[in-house]
Amino acid sequence: MKSWKNTVSKLVLSLIVMVSFFSFQSSTYAATTTTQITQVGQPLPAPDPGWKRYEETASGFVFEGPAWLVPTSGNYSGSEKFTMNASLHSVKFSFFGTSLRLTSYRGGDRHSLVTVNIDGINYTYSAKGAAQITTLLFEKNNLENKVHTVVVSAVNSSSSNLFEFDALDINETGYLVSSQVISPTNLTANPGDSKVNLSWEASSNATSYNVKRSTTAGGPYETIVTNVTGTVYTDATVINATTYYYVVTALNANGQSNYSNEVSAKPQGLVVPDPEPSGDRAVLTITLTTGIEKEFDLSIVEVNAFLKWYDTKDAGSGPAKFAIDKHSNNKGPFAKRTEYVIFDKILTFEVSEYSTKK
Repeated sequence: MKSWKNTVSKLVLSLIVMVSFFSFQSSTYAATTTTQITQVGQPLPAPDPGWKRYEETASGFVFEGPAWLVPTSGNYSGSEKFTMNASLHSVKFSFFGTSLRLTSYRGGDRHSLVTVNIDGINYTYSAKGAAQITTLLFEKNNLENKVHTVVVSAVNSSSSNLFEFDALDINETGYLVSSQVISPTNLTANPGDSKVNLSWEASSNATSYNVKRSTTAGGPYETIVTNVTGTVYTDATVINATTYYYVVTALNANGQSNYSNEVSAKPQGLVVPDPEPSGDRAVLTITLTTGIEKEFDLSIVEVNAFLKWYDTKDAGSGPAKFAIDKHSNNKGPFAKRTEYVIFDKILTFEVSEYSTKK
């Protein structure tokens, strides 16, 4: 009996250990699969998933102001520039995308008031605080998916109030506009039936082009084709009677350019003209709203003139009346008899063609 109890006790203990083991393993696994997104003020030595990083050496950054310096060592994402000069300093760039982040070292000797101007709107951040390696100092999301102009600036920099620029992160579908890639010029668009033919002048240092499209003037644009190696492209993914707006960007090893000029086009289905009479003469029979019929034997030239007048007036322009030469029906001592038909009085008309040619 005692042996049986010992066996049961050992079995229960084993089950508890196994349950505890699997429970511990499960919770540990769940924790390791959770993606952590960095918040402003936290270290960010490498970009989070969904972001890509541009160091201050990228060709899109323009540094303005005297005495920008490069440190020989430090806790940065790669390299950086800083200034201790009191005059206004700025870093200017343009980027395509919806989100941006600015990162740098945070410390007690860093600048307390840095201005970030995005498309004319000012924001600010402070890099002063407890010492910390590459830190996420500023973030802006939910911008329009287009090219934005940014100026990061500060004034009154000093040895205890350093203004520095380390790295820019952009959402991974965006890009930093490169100052070393020349934008395409003279973009043109010619609409057709369910297509738009585009052409542009080559950029002197481009290796390929991206074509972007929108249904709104000025964007935001969607990239519809990448790495076009020529200077023409036919967009066959359009819908007739819809107006489309296009820009093109150039690419090379340095990155991607700013937009070309914007053009628009409205594709249309082929217009099939009404068939013209094939004979050389016709009898034009006009039925008036009063029920009276008027019959005229006319040349095809005269019939076509009547048809053109009627279509023009039906479209809302042109004279209200049309003159018809009565020709052989010219009875009496008159040099010419002309009958006028009034557009609003015509109920129907019929053209009966015939030919006098053998």
